[in-house]
Order: sequence, then C-alpha cells, then structure tokens
Amino acid sequence: MNPQAEELNKIIQEKSSVVFELLSKRGKEIYFPKKGILAQSAEAGKARINATIGTAIEDDGSPMRLESIATKVNLKPEKIFLYAPSYGRPDIRAEWKKMIYKKNPSMTGAEISLPVVTNALTHGISMSGYMFCDATDQVIVPDLFWENYTLTLTNAYGSQLKPYKLFKNDGLDLGSFEQTLNEGAIGKRIVLLNFPNNPAGYTPTKIEQDELVKIIKASAEKGNKIVLLIDDAYFGLGYEAGIATESIFSALCAGHENVLAVKIDGPTKKITFGVFVWVL
Repeated sequence: MNPQAEELNKIIQEKSSVVFELLSKRGKEIYFPKKGILAQSAEAGKARINATIGTAIEDDGSPMRLESIATKVNLKPEKIFLYAPSYGRPDIRAEWKKMIYKKNPSMTGAEISLPVVTNALTHGISMSGYMFCDATDQVIVPDLFWENYTLTLTNAYGSQLKPYKLFKNDGLDLGSFEQTLNEGAIGKRIVLLNFPNNPAGYTPTKIEQDELVKIIKASAEKGNKIVLLIDDAYFGLGYEAGIATESIFSALCAGHENVLAVKIDGPTKKITFGVFVWVL
C-alpha cells in the first residue's frame, strides 16, 4: 500500500473506525497524489519562472485561446480555458454545500463534508461503489431500480444487488425493507436509497420517511455498520401534500455513529447551477 494511503487510513481510523470498516479494499488503497507532480507544480507556481505549467499562455499570463470562441463567452478566460482543478472549483463546492442546508432546513447545525466533484451523478454512484463495494458485499436496493445500478455496482465492482419489495398496499413496504436490512449476521450493510424512485416516481410520505429512519437507526443500534448511498437525482421534485420535502439524508447525516450517509446529487434534473455532484 502506498505510504500516502496508509497515512490517510490512519487519520480515518482515528476519526471514525466505522468509516474505515465500511471502506472497500479499493477505498482503503486510494489516495490523492499530493506529494508528486502536484506538489512540484504548487512549488513552481511561487517561482519567478514556472516551467511545469502544461498550458499555453499569452504574454499577459492569461490562457491562450481562440478569439472566435472567447468572444462568445462572458466569463474570465482563466475560468474557461484552463484545466479544471483536480479537486473541483472550491467556490462552487462551497456554494453547493450552502444549497444543501438551504433545501434541507432541519440539517442546521449538522456537520457534513465539503461536496466532492464527480463527472455527473452516475459517476458519483460509480465512485461510491469504488469506495465501499467489494465483490463479497451485497447492496440493498428496492425491487424497482435503475438498471445502471447493476452495471455500475455489479458489473464494475462485483457486488450483488439484494432487492426488497418497494410497495405494499399503495405505500412503501417498510416491513420488507426492515427484514432485508437485518438479514444475516451483524456486520457491514450497504443500502442504496433513491427518492423519488426511478422508475416508479414514488416519494415517501413524511411518516414513511420517518419510519425508514427509525428502521435504519434501530439496525445500527444492533451493531450493524451501514453506509447509505442516497441517489438524490430527482430530489426536490415533489408536488403532493404530505410527502417528504427534505432528502432522507437530512435525518441520517448525523443520525448514528454506525451510519455513514453519502448524498449523491446533481442539477441535471432540476436545471440549476453547474453540473456538480457531491457526496459526504
């Protein structure tokens, strides 16, 4: 294992042994290569002559560009024509974090991470699979789900999907969810929640969502360590009285020490802000 990964694992274990246990083998071995070329580039940026820059620039230091393109965009050239930062634009990540609190008022005071940028929402699901899913794991999903879950989590990372019945008597089958969540020996659980559900389009009522939260917390109390992958692609598209208006993430992001909530979100279904996705 790379020493940088070992360093990260030590920090994670000190902060939360549960999070460390939930990580896949890949998740424990991955790291940000901060001590190589990136470190050299950061040092060179402070020098009189920077020979590491891999970008063509004009005499004034701005990115070299075609005027036929530049004149069509009313933004600063350095915001358009340079490489996107490997860690994303910090200002937009911070703005997205503010939006989450604004759209989920009950989260006020809850501590969450700065959003992580991925290449759209499906890539966010894939990166969650990379971080948490081993071939020996099962991912609990409703029996009505988006087929890309199979391609992303089973074909790519080897985890098997374990479905529960989504509906019973015109509402959620909470009993099926609870039974599936608690089957087998106490240990690691991976749960993928998606509301409004694709393809059913169903959003839980506030009462149903509260019951889901109780079931998850009760399972955590038994000793299960649970990572919740919350696919919020359609979050906010609610038009009926009585349904949950906040993401289930808001009740689970700080719900129990044995629960790690990962919010996977993006603007592509809402037509707002830039295309960024974030997870905890």
